[in-house]
Amino acid sequence: MSRHLAAVDRELAESVRRQRADSRDAGWLPLLQRLGFPDVPSYLRERHLAQHRTVHGMATEIGLSQHAVESALRRHGVARVPHAAKRHAAGQRAAEVAAGLGHASVAAYVRERRAAGWTWQAMAAESGQPQTWLRRHAAPGG
Repeated sequence: MSRHLAAVDRELAESVRRQRADSRDAGWLPLLQRLGFPDVPSYLRERHLAQHRTVHGMATEIGLSQHAVESALRRHGVARVPHAAKRHAAGQRAAEVAAGLGHASVAAYVRERRAAGWTWQAMAAESGQPQTWLRRHAAPGG
């Protein structure tokens, strides 16, 4: 029915799309209202983008399948971030280490120390981080 509707009447097509999204979100609303969220998009943005929760974590929290959460992310235009919590924590750790060493990034720290002739072992001792971790955060070719 609405497959070609956008070519004929954009406003009507958008209205139909919203009604379909609303009907798919109806089962979510009682669950989300208990958590203090007025609608599905606000829940998805807060949990996935702001709090860096995984799709699996959100599905477990609200008692729906991972496929339902993935579908809702697509439906509401929220970009899915794989392993959001772990990646965010890793980025935070790198930023904290770099700041503690007085650099904007770990790559900048490694670049400066290597240019001064420091060994990986010396940098690991100074930074308190494993050599392998420093190597992973070094700029390519560094």
